[in-house]
Amino acid sequence: MKSDSTRRKFLVGSAAAGAIGIAGCTSGEEDPSEETDDGTDDGTGDEPEPEDDGEETEPEEEPEDEPERYEIWALDQGRDNIHLYEPGEGDGEFDNTDTIDLNELEGVPEDGVVPHMIDYSSDYEYAAIACTGGARTLVFRTEDHELVGNVETGPASHFAGFSPDDEYIHVDVIGDEKIVRLDADLEAEEFEIDDYIEIHENETVADAGIDSGAPICHQYAQDGRSLHTIGPSYHDGALVIVDHEDFSVDRAYSGDELPTNCGTMPHPSDEKFYLTAGLPSSDGEGVGDYYVYDTAEDEVVVDGASTEGNDAHGFWFTPDGEELWVLNRETNDGVVLDPETDDVITEIDAYGPDQSDDPSERDAPDIMWSSPDGEYMFVTLRGPSPQSGDPHAATGVTPGFSVLDVETRDIVTVVEPDPIADYSEDDLEDDDVSTPDFHGIGVRPIDDFDTGIPTSPPF
Repeated sequence: MKSDSTRRKFLVGSAAAGAIGIAGCTSGEEDPSEETDDGTDDGTGDEPEPEDDGEETEPEEEPEDEPERYEIWALDQGRDNIHLYEPGEGDGEFDNTDTIDLNELEGVPEDGVVPHMIDYSSDYEYAAIACTGGARTLVFRTEDHELVGNVETGPASHFAGFSPDDEYIHVDVIGDEKIVRLDADLEAEEFEIDDYIEIHENETVADAGIDSGAPICHQYAQDGRSLHTIGPSYHDGALVIVDHEDFSVDRAYSGDELPTNCGTMPHPSDEKFYLTAGLPSSDGEGVGDYYVYDTAEDEVVVDGASTEGNDAHGFWFTPDGEELWVLNRETNDGVVLDPETDDVITEIDAYGPDQSDDPSERDAPDIMWSSPDGEYMFVTLRGPSPQSGDPHAATGVTPGFSVLDVETRDIVTVVEPDPIADYSEDDLEDDDVSTPDFHGIGVRPIDDFDTGIPTSPPF
């Protein structure tokens, strides 16, 4: 097993360097401390007193500490916008620095694209955004937010992720039931389809008894293979593992063994991998489970432990590597796992502030990402007119993203880029009116941060 050291650099802050004084060697030369023609130094250490001009000088004010900079990319798939934020001056404050209207970009279909999920290159200089509408994947240069890649990867392109060496972008395409590989020439900013795997044309997948479903999400294990959950329904749940030496399916597990249909997350250092399986109560009794797969032994080591709610979905590590947060989309709650034992160590009461016994009156959290300083967890909140997911489970109250304090697990604030109060009940019921619905989110470090693990997978 060889880990790619270039992937997700640790972004360790630079240590303060002490000033180095360079002493002059006399070697019989004239002592530089002897008096010069202007009489400024006679070598005795007695310097002339400065002249007093009679005016008092006020001490210089020390500049206030500026917040360490990182950039939040929040994807509004309801209105095809990307809202960008940076930390503000006050605690829990975030300033909107830019908004990208995808429908105004060249080459974007007139009927919209529905930006769904985001992933960054290892140096965070590029962002890949899979779009469930428009049958494409978009690539942005993050420094100036410019669109540099626009590739038709297939209908309902759900997640696009950079390979550990940044040479490829792999896309889970629901509509075509494919895993599509894009050649990514970042230096030339050129992207084109290189290969693909049709999962239901694959012998290994068929032999595993997987006869329905499509690739949903993926990440890379310590050994370089990628693990792809199959769905979108829990009833289609399964797992497909791809070997990238020859871009082929290495192993596959049917829903009888691994009914995983959503999240994928490698352990930061161990050869194990976390997966979620979720089902809303509107489609049965409701399921919220997590699984742990040993990638070294190719075996399941945690077989469906509870996330204490319905519709287990997204999850994320804190940047110290000590906690893995998991959320339940329908019940607006979740758990925190200890990555050493893989046990639940505490529960999260609510990821969004609106909590109710009535699913239509509570928030629906979806995807999360931590701040690189470890202070906050950012969690997207779905809107009252969701664009994707089971309507019952994905129907939220306040679209935007919530900010949770990692230490206390409490909600600090909710950022609402496009306030739902600006929309009438008629707007929300009218399919021709686009209303906000947040799904994907990503956080790009701008300054250097001292973290225990890289700030995002693969590790």
